[in-house]
Amino acid sequence: MKPQSQGRVGRILITNDDGIHAAGLKVLEAIAHTLADEVWVFAPDGNCSGYGRALTLTRDLNVTRHDDKRYSCDGTPADCMVLALNHFMAKDRPDLVLSGVNLGMNIADDITCSGTIGAAWEASFHGIPSVALSQKINRQNMPVDPLDAYEITQKEAAPLLQNLIKMGWQDDIIMNINFPTTTPKGIQAFQVGRHKASDEIVPSEAENAFRIGLLRQRRQVTQNDDYYGVMNDYITVTPLALNMTHQDTLNDLNQFFDERAE
Repeated sequence: MKPQSQGRVGRILITNDDGIHAAGLKVLEAIAHTLADEVWVFAPDGNCSGYGRALTLTRDLNVTRHDDKRYSCDGTPADCMVLALNHFMAKDRPDLVLSGVNLGMNIADDITCSGTIGAAWEASFHGIPSVALSQKINRQNMPVDPLDAYEITQKEAAPLLQNLIKMGWQDDIIMNINFPTTTPKGIQAFQVGRHKASDEIVPSEAENAFRIGLLRQRRQVTQNDDYYGVMNDYITVTPLALNMTHQDTLNDLNQFFDERAE
């Protein structure tokens, strides 16, 4: 995205992985209207948490029009981006895609599993600058009104996004933003961390049936990564690159194969 001096764009497309009726999408839609002249919505019919960048290739996708510039489909978050960018918005492509606001943080090992980030990832592959937004929650003390879970996002997201739009960034970079549950200590850029030690496996009542439960977190945390940041009440901003090549190992491999070919 080229820097925009006013911190605004002409057209924003928003999506999520919690579904078209999720409170976080309502929050994000309100935020988007402060940043753009025109806002489109294209989200899954229902919850698609953990779907990553999965695409539906073995059946038709059914699309529902809810209102002008507002759609959902019975596919994945990435499906929503493919349909929107290649068909419904093909002649009026967005200047920016916002994905979220996810109920729960998307950091560290969660990134490649996240449908929120998967949708933003898909948009970036189509050449559209994209941002994923997630709100850390306390699952043991959830508010009665779902919108109250997004209190920090509602206060902090719009000015942060406005500043990022003013700054600009490469189109092949996804901005991954996570908000803490309490008043932030500040905004900081962090690298991707690692926080998974193992996964809880819950046996079902049915024979030979299991459910993947909560992940067990590592005890040691690196202080310069996104997990440390959000757990210590910072708003974390992590740039994710579409090119996942590890350059040092690539160079080592080329040298190794060149030596063997001599």
